[in-house]
Amino acid sequence: MIKKIVVLVVAILSLLTVAACQEDEGLTLPDLTGKSKQEVVNIMSGLGLQTSIEDVINIDITEGTFVSYGEGFEAGQAVEPGTQVVVQFAKFANVLPDLTGKTQSQIYASFQKFPTLIIEIQTIETNDVAEGLFVQYEDGLEAGDIVNNNSEIVVYIAEELIIPETGLIISKYYEGSDDSKMIELYNTTEEAIDLGNFSLTIYKRLVTETQEIEIPLTGTIAAGETFIIASSASSAEILLLADMESQDLVFIGREAIALTYYNGENTDVFGTIGSGLLYANDRTFVRHMFVSEAKSTFELSQWGVYAVDNFEMFGSHPVSYPDTFVLEDIYKALDYYTQPGGVVEVEYIWNNDGDTAYFTPGFEDNDRVRFIGIDTLETGSGTLATDAKNYVASLLENAEHVYIQHDPVSGIRDTYQRHLGLVWADDILVNYMVVKMGYSQNNYSDPTQALVFNGISLDQWFKNAEAYAQENELGMWK
Repeated sequence: MIKKIVVLVVAILSLLTVAACQEDEGLTLPDLTGKSKQEVVNIMSGLGLQTSIEDVINIDITEGTFVSYGEGFEAGQAVEPGTQVVVQFAKFANVLPDLTGKTQSQIYASFQKFPTLIIEIQTIETNDVAEGLFVQYEDGLEAGDIVNNNSEIVVYIAEELIIPETGLIISKYYEGSDDSKMIELYNTTEEAIDLGNFSLTIYKRLVTETQEIEIPLTGTIAAGETFIIASSASSAEILLLADMESQDLVFIGREAIALTYYNGENTDVFGTIGSGLLYANDRTFVRHMFVSEAKSTFELSQWGVYAVDNFEMFGSHPVSYPDTFVLEDIYKALDYYTQPGGVVEVEYIWNNDGDTAYFTPGFEDNDRVRFIGIDTLETGSGTLATDAKNYVASLLENAEHVYIQHDPVSGIRDTYQRHLGLVWADDILVNYMVVKMGYSQNNYSDPTQALVFNGISLDQWFKNAEAYAQENELGMWK
């Protein structure tokens, strides 16, 4: 009996000693790996600590099991009794993974943890990422974003971005007065270009839609050379120039015509796709010399416009666009009074404004000449009117020869029985220069292109003059 009491006393003393040691050394946080919330609560409740539970998103650990202690704590760490300790448990969520550098199969593997998500992989053209590797998520989603169950997630992988050849340009456009049509291409580069990579696309404007007609190209175009595609219905003279014929090359001046690369991209365009304006009928368009690269949007300023049936410049490029013209002998041989386009030589007397003047013989008083295609301000209405009057006077009084030309459109008399005319000071058309200097808007129009100078219709010369004045902010365009 005495022996049992002694043993009990020793055991109690031992427990007291352990308790004393724990009080001196503090508590040690246990390893809770793989424990559930209930298991952790059971363990932590006997340690004399203030324990709180927190859920954190973690898709790599079974949901509801221990992840870690809160910030500043870890298993095996000694803490004082009563210490506040946070214990974190795994919570599952659809967290978009980081797919950087992953292939299509690796991307699908990365989403095996997310059986409720609907994954679609698409390609996007880029050369910033190796072909076949992840580029981005759609709709601005990023790695780490959380999405709902059953979400449709689009993932883009890289497809090689094919950079089209932009050194091949549409250099000329021709629509004759008959059924003749031509498109000329020009290789601006120093290497041959395979035309098999291109097609011509004609965008035919219909009542409610635009129809696309594709003409595949064949052959090779050498560096600095041209290539002409002609309509099969063209005249024999045109077909002799052609490198290729097509029965589908049909247009009437309102269509857009594109040079299309094999990936479907329009590299160069003549005209505006979808527009129905009749802007190019019975005209020849030639790309200006300064254009050396294809352009996917049409800019009229890149083109010089020639008169109908003018194709002498085809087969050679670049071509210098005329910037001046003279009164040609074919018109001097015609009579002003009886033949449209004909001229009569006169002497300048004076002008009372920028668009009306007196000449002798036969163009005085009520028979004075009203200049065709311009309308300057009346004298006394301001500086611009005075400048216009003085400018016209300076041209005429210093000319050795002055001619009045019969305009085929307007005739030789207006409703006031004044003479009408195109007035030339030597080889300078005064009417044209008044528009070019900005003293008048362009009021000349002749869709028939009855008068042609230096291969360009007078109608177009006046348009060019107004464009020049506007571009340089001259006169009324300041």
